Amino acid sequence: MYKLTTTTRHQSRGGSHWIILILLTVSLLCGTSISQSLNQAESDSVTFILQQYGIAIIPSLICQTPQYFTCLYNTSDEQYHLTQIIFAGLGAYVNWGTPTLQSLDLPELNTFKLVQSVGRQVTNPSINILEYLKPLKSLQNIYIENDPTITYVPPDFTDFPRLSLFSLNSPGLTSLPSTLLNNSAVSILHIYSPVQSMIIGPTLYLPQLSSLRITVNCTGPSHSINITSKSFPMLMSLDLYTAENANITIHHNLNRQFSIICLGMSLWNPGQCNLRIGNPSVITTLALAGPNSTFWPAPITSTTYPILFHLVLENMGLTNFPIVGSYPPLLSILNLRYNRLLSIPFIPQSLRQLDLDGNDLTTLDLAMIGSHTGLEVLRVSNNTLFVGPITDAYCAHELNVLYTLVDSLPDCFWCYINASFVGPYVQTSLTFPSKFYCNVTIDNADNIITNNGKYMLTGQNLGFGNEEGNVNYTLSKVVANSKLEVAFKVLSMIPTNFTLNLVPYDTEPQKQITVVEGGVEIVSLSLQTFINGTSNAVTFIFLKVTFNGYFLHYGQVDSRNCSFFIYFPPDQQMCVMNDLTIGSHSITFFNDHYSTSRKFDVSPYPVLNSIRPLPTTIGSMITLSGNFGPSQTNITVKFKSDNSVVSICTIASFTPSTIVCQVASPLIDQIEVAVSDGINTGSLLVTNQYICQQSTDYCHGNGLCNTVGQCDCNSNGYYNNCSKPYPIISSGSYNATNNKMVTINGDFGPNIDSIEIISIKINNTLDCTVYIKSQTLITCDLEKTPNYGLSSVQVQLDSLNTSAKNVLYLRQPDNGGNNGLTTTATTTSGGSTPDTPQQLCEKQTSNCYGHGVCDVNGKCQCEDNYNPDDECFTKFINTTITPNTTSPTVSFDIDGIDFQFEVVSVQELDCDSNIIKELFISNYTWIVNASTNNITTIVDYQLNTTLPSSSSSTDINSILFQSVSVLSTISFSSKPRDIQFGDQKLHINPNSIKLAINITNWQYSSNLATLRVVFRTIIINNQTVEYDCNEKEVDALSYDSLSSLQYLRVIKDDIQFNGRFIDVALSNGRPTYSQTQLISLTQPSSNEDESIALIGINLPQCQSCVLDPDFSPLLIDKSNDSGCDSKSNNWRIIVGVVVGGFGAIAITAAAIIAIKKTQAKIRINQKMQMKLQEMN
Repeated sequence: MYKLTTTTRHQSRGGSHWIILILLTVSLLCGTSISQSLNQAESDSVTFILQQYGIAIIPSLICQTPQYFTCLYNTSDEQYHLTQIIFAGLGAYVNWGTPTLQSLDLPELNTFKLVQSVGRQVTNPSINILEYLKPLKSLQNIYIENDPTITYVPPDFTDFPRLSLFSLNSPGLTSLPSTLLNNSAVSILHIYSPVQSMIIGPTLYLPQLSSLRITVNCTGPSHSINITSKSFPMLMSLDLYTAENANITIHHNLNRQFSIICLGMSLWNPGQCNLRIGNPSVITTLALAGPNSTFWPAPITSTTYPILFHLVLENMGLTNFPIVGSYPPLLSILNLRYNRLLSIPFIPQSLRQLDLDGNDLTTLDLAMIGSHTGLEVLRVSNNTLFVGPITDAYCAHELNVLYTLVDSLPDCFWCYINASFVGPYVQTSLTFPSKFYCNVTIDNADNIITNNGKYMLTGQNLGFGNEEGNVNYTLSKVVANSKLEVAFKVLSMIPTNFTLNLVPYDTEPQKQITVVEGGVEIVSLSLQTFINGTSNAVTFIFLKVTFNGYFLHYGQVDSRNCSFFIYFPPDQQMCVMNDLTIGSHSITFFNDHYSTSRKFDVSPYPVLNSIRPLPTTIGSMITLSGNFGPSQTNITVKFKSDNSVVSICTIASFTPSTIVCQVASPLIDQIEVAVSDGINTGSLLVTNQYICQQSTDYCHGNGLCNTVGQCDCNSNGYYNNCSKPYPIISSGSYNATNNKMVTINGDFGPNIDSIEIISIKINNTLDCTVYIKSQTLITCDLEKTPNYGLSSVQVQLDSLNTSAKNVLYLRQPDNGGNNGLTTTATTTSGGSTPDTPQQLCEKQTSNCYGHGVCDVNGKCQCEDNYNPDDECFTKFINTTITPNTTSPTVSFDIDGIDFQFEVVSVQELDCDSNIIKELFISNYTWIVNASTNNITTIVDYQLNTTLPSSSSSTDINSILFQSVSVLSTISFSSKPRDIQFGDQKLHINPNSIKLAINITNWQYSSNLATLRVVFRTIIINNQTVEYDCNEKEVDALSYDSLSSLQYLRVIKDDIQFNGRFIDVALSNGRPTYSQTQLISLTQPSSNEDESIALIGINLPQCQSCVLDPDFSPLLIDKSNDSGCDSKSNNWRIIVGVVVGGFGAIAITAAAIIAIKKTQAKIRINQKMQMKLQEMN
């Protein structure tokens, strides 16, 4: 099949005959397997290469010869393809045919490596293998050595998209083309043949090249290499090696870290190399040789070459030190051999190797040498006049003093000059001293306390380290001869004696030491936070540690000792800390010799604050409140007892602040509930005391839970776990037919029948004899008829006392229908003639403003749709009312003029009107539900006191407020309505808003406490209405005869808002007197014409308190106004408000008119302030 011939050389004839015979036999036997390996084209290509290089391998066995070839199966075409050819260590040349193929077909070849021995022949010297490789664009690696046929690189040897390595060493190569590998992906390009001609021009583009190495013998001055980012954007190193007569210039203009080397092929006969460095700040290595070589910029300075690490300036004839000023700060290796230097100025601490071989030194400064223990290698050989002296200051360095005048060495070198297998640590021609004894000293040799097996040995003559040759330990050099780190492979938990061999494989020198392990290490750390209801948080820090119990150990967090530090064998330590703040901390575990620290974070979650409801039963749901983090991932809830898991509470729902889970075992005394996210754990210990706190809302704020789980109230005037103070007066009334009969409603305790002393007084003066008593009712008789007006009630039940101010109200009878108006007489010059009520009405109201008539009682009888409360001055109108969807704020928006009324808070007051606690409405949200029957619209608002938006869940008042119910109902209709409120019937005008507020289940602090509902509104400081050319003052606030606020009026642009507060509230369903007061009046800085009024409605102590105001829009009809010369006939709009007695309304009027009369404003303000002082 193949024609095989042998070489004609006589010396190889016999061997070749046998090879040919064997190959022929194998070929005949295996010829049929070629198609099962490579296809014919690839097989022919391989045959061509084998014939050219005289390699005795049968082509059919290529894929079975892995030392030379790699074949891979391609699933796309279902064929084997040759991917690698590696010829190295070839045998003798065998001529078995002439290669005649014109091209190679190896589509998947990625590696071609040919390493021939020098002088090994090829079959056809005229075949340049590069011509055959250039079409193979899949090549990634080309490595050719000693191929005599490569005398040139083809100019079109370019565009290899996958090529990474190109290395060429051919003795016949003398030139390189300007297009060498142009547009190829090569990253390493090495030419070892000394080329005589090359051009690297601006058109060359090697985008991935990082390493370029060329041996040059260019003798003309015009040869240069221009290193630019355009041609070499990724180049990091340039290595040039020059022949003796070479002359080349290198222009460097890159902005990336770069290593540039230009040395001679021979140390003694380097060529001339001229470095022109455009950006020396990026140079890390600079190496240059030759007496005629130059570099620029020069000299070397720390600012010019700031990151220079390795500097070589050899055989350059230097007489002056090439570094001026301070050394480059990173310089580690400095080679200045074979120059003419007489001295060096100093050695920087960064320097590790200093080669001064072959200079003219005579000595070195001992202080400089001794102070630089980091200098590992110092060579001063071939300084023929160098005398030293070499003292102990040199012991930190490996030393070469061959061919000098040094006549003695310190013991540190003689101790280790004959070390086997290592070194030499010193090179000298001196004779080893006779009877020499190496005296090794180790500090604290009898008490070496290792840290995880390691210890820093200090002493003298310790050598240069021993990192091999001993199975028990290693010795690593830190500072030669004075500081070694010993690392024992087995820890000694008790003091143990060792013999240290300071040189590998040698028994001398050696030293005896005693070792014990003292190191500490924190392997892992976990946290658990423990809260037991009322105490502060305690954090348990669990450490898994390695340590030696031979020593005592301690723990600290930050700068504080652990409150308790407990050891749990074999490797657990627990540090207990109180009140660790949220954030980063550091725990230190230490003994008297070593310490180790670990950072940890006290997470804001999981934190468990409360568990409700308690007590609970198996299968029921409990709600855990706290801060559990943003995600349920890895969250578990476990019940524990004595640190053992009792059961798992299965999570049913999760939010960052609440977890609802199903109980699988009873929550009883001493059960710990632990919430964990896998890293941090927050827990709470359930105790009888805690169960009491949660089930009674901390004894309803009126006592403390004791350790057995019972409430100890603040006084004996409470019952039902301190939730009910007594005696309490919630309302009172006089009998309608017999004013001496008094009924007092309230809570007089569960043991009223056993009370021996019952005393009732009115205004602390009138005794009232009890004839009916029960827990909620006392009826008594007065000795005489009481006075009209308000009265207080005092009650004594044995040792318990209470009182209620103004809880009884005896009203005067109606005086005949004139609403209590009194008449006055007017006089004339002819005598005194009293005005009748009718006449007085006509004068004061301009005949009911033309919209009605005054009756004989002095009361306006209005026309239809006119308001009798304003003497027919205003008219009912139609308007569209849009209820607030977030809060029960009453508002009207009529022609862009807006009025609003807002509830602010509910306050609990003591007997001196001091605030005990306050529920701020803004801290909560409302649950809203609306309905309508096409006539009346009703919107219910329920205050969600279980979800405060801004208060802490551990605040006792916030907990107590969760049981309080605040229900508000807004209703409005286009029809007039009559509403029964207690014993009164309230008339609600058409298109009016009625607001009802019901407060229930307030937990009072004492039996003397009362409630006050606070509202906010804006009033105008000066208000007038013009009619018949007269300015009529309108007081913003007016009061009844008992100093209770009765009317609120706000006017803007002739729009008036009237609010009337009646003096009745419902206390536990019964009517009772309710006083409305002005709490404060504040002028905002933004508008001096306005004032912010806080209005409070006072209530007795009641468990159900109901308020019921209403609001009406009205229009002033001034069609009958005679006016002035410039009168206006504009229609005016008025909003009238009637506020039901128990109604606690937040009234905010957003529209305020401009001041018309300055003096009137001042007068109104003075009256306001006087009334406020009277009320408070």
